[in-house]
Amino acid sequence: MTGHDILMNYKAAVLNTLQYFNIFRHPLFFEEIHRFCGLSICKKELKELIDEMVADGDIFLIDGCYLLEKNAALVHKRKTGATRAQLLMQHAQQSASVISRFPFVKNVSISGSLSKGYANEKSDIDLFIITQKNRLWICRSLLHLYKKMTFLKGKEHSYCMNYFIDESKLCLEEQNIFTATELATLIPMYNTEVHRELIMANKAWAIKLLPNVPWSTDMVFTDDNTHFFRRLAEGVVNLCFPKMLNLFLMSITDSWWRLKWRLKKYPMQDYDLAMKTRWYVSKNHPLNYQKKVLEKKNSRIFQKIAVDI
Repeated sequence: MTGHDILMNYKAAVLNTLQYFNIFRHPLFFEEIHRFCGLSICKKELKELIDEMVADGDIFLIDGCYLLEKNAALVHKRKTGATRAQLLMQHAQQSASVISRFPFVKNVSISGSLSKGYANEKSDIDLFIITQKNRLWICRSLLHLYKKMTFLKGKEHSYCMNYFIDESKLCLEEQNIFTATELATLIPMYNTEVHRELIMANKAWAIKLLPNVPWSTDMVFTDDNTHFFRRLAEGVVNLCFPKMLNLFLMSITDSWWRLKWRLKKYPMQDYDLAMKTRWYVSKNHPLNYQKKVLEKKNSRIFQKIAVDI
């Protein structure tokens, strides 16, 4: 490839990154463009490239944020959301601390918009949870019984536990830019050793999509909760044919979700992606956000990037 072709590839990668986040109306800072760029590039070269693109009018720089349109309102919204996210993070830490005390919880991480440093007035606290092997549906059922009680205090939005995975199946099945971005932005709040294992289990495919993300981390500490009542509850459950109980709770939940899905007249072909129900994973995304984002991404004219550079 010629030098011009290589330059155009890097420009396309920058545009693709901004276009992806523009789906969420989310301007990016320089560090974020580098982190989520689809091609490996050092920060110095990227800064020179972005400065050139701003000078040429390909992209816009407003108050430290880069975006595809000259829209100061989006930048103001992003920065206001960042301030709100800092305040909400304190509540998220409390939510994660409560969840970590439940039986069979191995890791709790913050996900969703909050993990990307943004929150609006209606933002929930989205939580990604890893459970002990063959205990996912027991763990999930106990946590959602607790969430039902939080409705009495109006705190249900602090416990949006919409993604659970089993510690023995850490490699994610949906391997695309949406899941890679979500994985890269998870903020571990409890037991970072298990979070490290999650990252390493998915690094081989994720690094191809986001090569500038520092997928390896040396910041690891184990904080496996050993409170007496948690140990007691786990011991009691482990006497009650736990594998059978786990599968039974999965079956009951799946039947209930399928019934609600049909009543809402959602297309059944979307059910397995939006409401994935396996012994090793529980994904409860009735709005099927992943599909909507990927469809929007594919419907836009993204720049073609050659892979042989």
